[in-house]
Amino acid sequence: MPFLSGKGEGDMTYDLEYISEKTKQKFGHLKKAHHVWIDSINEEKYRNALERVRTDKGILDSIHKKFPDSAVFSVKEADELYWAVSPKQAGGSDRSLVDCHYDAPFAMIPTGGVIYYRIILACNENKDVVTVFPSEDASVKMTTGDYHGLDYNKDWHCVEGQIPEGKYRILLKLHYLIVPEGSSEFAPFVRWINVAWTKISRETMRMSAEPETIFEEFVAFLVNISRLIFNNFYISLCILIFFVLGIGAFFTLRK
Repeated sequence: MPFLSGKGEGDMTYDLEYISEKTKQKFGHLKKAHHVWIDSINEEKYRNALERVRTDKGILDSIHKKFPDSAVFSVKEADELYWAVSPKQAGGSDRSLVDCHYDAPFAMIPTGGVIYYRIILACNENKDVVTVFPSEDASVKMTTGDYHGLDYNKDWHCVEGQIPEGKYRILLKLHYLIVPEGSSEFAPFVRWINVAWTKISRETMRMSAEPETIFEEFVAFLVNISRLIFNNFYISLCILIFFVLGIGAFFTLRK
């Protein structure tokens, strides 16, 4: 399975402390989820700390160890800094970040074995919020330096708990392309479709996290109903297959 766990240590700890404090200064007033593209951050010290963390050799080594016969490529244009929402208080489209979900809906698209892979890394202390990976029978409380990897399209996961009053939770969402030998022709398409999904869905969710107008309410509804549909895609597909078979059997017996 694609799931992996690790912990960044040493110099990374100092960078994460700085990232955490700087992010709190910028977004500490927010009560909803907020994502920032790392590539959009221009403040030199802040950006350099983020660059050192997302290019950390330990993270890359752990991915190579998990996928020993594959090439690993960073997908930096999709990397995000995430000011997290408290699961119990999440509203609007923020619910799709904490309710059980897949990150993208492309599990059934042929990829030649190429995996679009996400590393979630905790920037600060956390004792209360749990990330659940049901298929791995794993529940984790990610605190400073802890990271976990998942297949962006195929790993079902949920976020539970509550960020205590006066506390906050900051994560990095880092992305990689895992390309098995002989599958390089699939890599550009897998990269493009997943980055496009990340960009479009993020901007839509940003607009509808705390809906105030009828239009924003409608967008939030579309985001959540879309998530519901593709999160239950396999169930829906099975129901459709049985329905078609049932109709076919009905008309066969009538003849």
